[in-house]
Amino acid sequence: MLEKVKSTWLIVVIFLEKMIDIMHRYIFGLPNVKRSQITANLFLGSQYNLVGLKKLKALGVTAIVNMRIHSVYTEAQYEGFKYLHLPTIDNTPPDLDMLMKGASFIENEIKAGGKVYVHCRQGLGRGPTMAIAYLIKAGATYEDAFKLVQSVRRFINPRPGQRERLKELERVCRLTKSGTKS
Repeated sequence: MLEKVKSTWLIVVIFLEKMIDIMHRYIFGLPNVKRSQITANLFLGSQYNLVGLKKLKALGVTAIVNMRIHSVYTEAQYEGFKYLHLPTIDNTPPDLDMLMKGASFIENEIKAGGKVYVHCRQGLGRGPTMAIAYLIKAGATYEDAFKLVQSVRRFINPRPGQRERLKELERVCRLTKSGTKS
């Protein structure tokens, strides 16, 4: 009985956190920043609006990775952001090349002293998949990368195919590293 109460309570808390994030995004133009900063230089969330671009700039964000199928708000390019659009159908995994391209883009921007905002529509599946991909490429295991992102944005929900693709990326990165050290 206690386990059922704990489980129900956790679902209610996660639901409320999601609603607060959505309201914050609607009012202020981007997701609740407190819940979206994965590392010092990596932010994750849902689609920003035009007001949100100014707020991202104020946070020091220099680049944006858009995982949505549509290239929305490309004004980001004109506001001085580097912009990478990796069109991915909702609830599907990006292909391995796309994950590597996005992870490399993020890695290069961060190494150059920049900050990156990764987004999809709601910041639940495609965006978290890319953020986790970057962390894996940077050397984290899939499990550690997933736990880190989820610890900041508890309601992420990468689909099973997205999770499997990330595990595939982890294997590729591990083989690449072991191949270069040999």
